[in-house]
Amino acid sequence: MIIYVIEDDNQQRKQIIHYLNECKTIFFDLELSKLSNHLTFMEEIPKLTINDNDVFFLDIDLRTTYSGIDLALEIRKYNTKCSIIFLTSLEDKAISVLNNNIFPLGYLIKNFKNPSETKEIITEMIKKSQLTSKNFWRFKQDKVTFSSGSETLFFNARDICYIQSLKGFSGRVLVKTLTEETIIEAKIGKIKKQLQQEYMMTSLQSYIINLENIISIDRKNEQILFDGQQVLPIGAKIIDKVKKALQVYGND
Repeated sequence: MIIYVIEDDNQQRKQIIHYLNECKTIFFDLELSKLSNHLTFMEEIPKLTINDNDVFFLDIDLRTTYSGIDLALEIRKYNTKCSIIFLTSLEDKAISVLNNNIFPLGYLIKNFKNPSETKEIITEMIKKSQLTSKNFWRFKQDKVTFSSGSETLFFNARDICYIQSLKGFSGRVLVKTLTEETIIEAKIGKIKKQLQQEYMMTSLQSYIINLENIISIDRKNEQILFDGQQVLPIGAKIIDKVKKALQVYGND
């Protein structure tokens, strides 16, 4: 996830970047683009490789020959799914955006008098961006079947957050999806052999982790937040292994 901040007020741009840097402890794959010159960014857009999970913070009222709305229209020529967040001090500018069918993720009103509130808003916007891009990814089904005793259970692998072997219950695993949990009579080793998807981390002894569905990692509180607001309490050592797997997966 690459984040671009195009803001003509240098101080406000620095503040937004400061808040985003603080978010790096939560969003493991957050990368800030070095491109920030609002005077030349229009010419840079055709050269970019824009991914669906990239985020653009665009000041609507740029002091140049084009506006943030013009930038957004140009970005949409190359990617219709990436997230666009408009920076503005005028809330009524939303009408112009709607009339141009830009479909932004949201608006950030430039009032930075309350730093903690602004950081919280930015954090929630990035979470929303992650969820939106993952919903597009999940639209294509990836069906898997698991045998549980005499039953055959069907899942969309992309909906699975994690699978965990249950302590004290030999031969049983918990499958946690975006919306429900299911206990299966099976050994986790057998389940691992069935899941060959590159986004499934199967190297942990007692867990299978869907790397695509991770929203944030909180090492301090030892937990992983998945899409669907699913939380997995897990030790710091395992969290470090998951982070390394994410880095490898993201570079593939």
